[in-house]
Amino acid sequence: MRVANEESEHSQASIVFPPAGASEDNGLPHTSTRTQLPQSMKIMHEIMYKLEVLYVLCVLLMGRQRNQVHRMIAEFKLIPGLNNLFDKLIWRKHSASALVLHGHNQNCDCSPDITLKIQFLRLLQSFSDHHENKYLLLNNQELNELSAISLKANIPEVEAVLNTDRSLVCDGKRGLLTRLLQVMKKEPAESSFRFWQARAVESFLRGTTSYADQMFLLKRGLLEHILYCIVDSECKSRDVLQSYFDLLGELMKFNVDAFKRFNKYINTDAKFQVFLKQVNSSLVDSNMLVRCVTLSLDRFENQVDMKVAEVLSECRLLAYISQVPTQMSFLFRLINIIHVQTLTQENVSCLNTSLVILMLARRKERLPLYLRLLQRMEHSKKYPGFLLNNFHNLLRFWQQHYLHKDKDSTCLENSSCISFSYWKETVSILLDPDRQSPSALVSYIEEPYMDIDRDFTEE
Repeated sequence: MRVANEESEHSQASIVFPPAGASEDNGLPHTSTRTQLPQSMKIMHEIMYKLEVLYVLCVLLMGRQRNQVHRMIAEFKLIPGLNNLFDKLIWRKHSASALVLHGHNQNCDCSPDITLKIQFLRLLQSFSDHHENKYLLLNNQELNELSAISLKANIPEVEAVLNTDRSLVCDGKRGLLTRLLQVMKKEPAESSFRFWQARAVESFLRGTTSYADQMFLLKRGLLEHILYCIVDSECKSRDVLQSYFDLLGELMKFNVDAFKRFNKYINTDAKFQVFLKQVNSSLVDSNMLVRCVTLSLDRFENQVDMKVAEVLSECRLLAYISQVPTQMSFLFRLINIIHVQTLTQENVSCLNTSLVILMLARRKERLPLYLRLLQRMEHSKKYPGFLLNNFHNLLRFWQQHYLHKDKDSTCLENSSCISFSYWKETVSILLDPDRQSPSALVSYIEEPYMDIDRDFTEE
């Protein structure tokens, strides 16, 4: 039986990873016993071959034929194959001396072994991102666990889980996602993998928020691991912090249990201050978390439930975000750190987070109050008009971009649970040229400081 299983594993992986020493007919050069390569070179060739395969698959998954590639990957059972060979081929440890390039060290990102692992994580990220095939990363037992979570919470089971072909999922005791979580928790604080691991796991949560998906990860201690890295290890890497904040936001969004766990871990004022210091040190990195917490607070405040009421009264983070001065501080800084000329894929989220804050204020009929407070903050900085003029230009850019990008607008709608029509309406109201409108930006920019007629086009 064991031999049969090993042969099965080998056949699954050989579709992508032919064995070392295969003949030219099988895709790799033949080496005779007389001219055998040194072991270190064999390992290097093996890694480089896998690296190229993973790279090509990753590119195909991001292309126009993504769904077709997904279907083929599923049918060829690549994910179960990678899962079975995770320890042997992907995350195995080689001797440091065998894999160090000339002029580099074993911790360098240029190391072929490290590059292979990063490319593997990028493949998982591309495979999971906004696609129902992400559930192939689980095994049958884990899929049953998702169903049980939904049943216990008395919510409909995720349709994609119901539609998953059980013959194509991972086998063994753990699925690929669970294996990834295990190595993620063991990763040293200075590891270059942390960023990519967090991105790969976050991609599993992206899209329409799934309570079952969140609970599946919460039960495996993911939230506590993230908070340990942010607070206790006081991570300094901006890239890693951004990936952890993004993951934390997706993990906690609209989830009362997650906020309870957060409050249990961040159980002292000292810990909370360290957490806030990390959040406030770079809003470009943490703004997605700010957005998720703000959206969650709004939903919780509109629910009549004892469990929710308890969390609202006890959670430090929700209490902090609920304060108008806190929201205004975030709003002011989010608008101030971006400009049309400097917008990138990395920081455009700051614009959308600022819009979320104002949309929720509009729902509560407090939009004029927030705009008036922004005006006062401008004057306190001795630069009247500089912020609101900038925001006006940013919103014009927003209209040019999102009104013509169906995919991006759908992502905004799904991630925020706010209809895109409400996004559009709010932006239109803010850009209303009527200076008598209490919700128009121009009403709060004094004539001498008005600078909103500049023409620009999206590049």
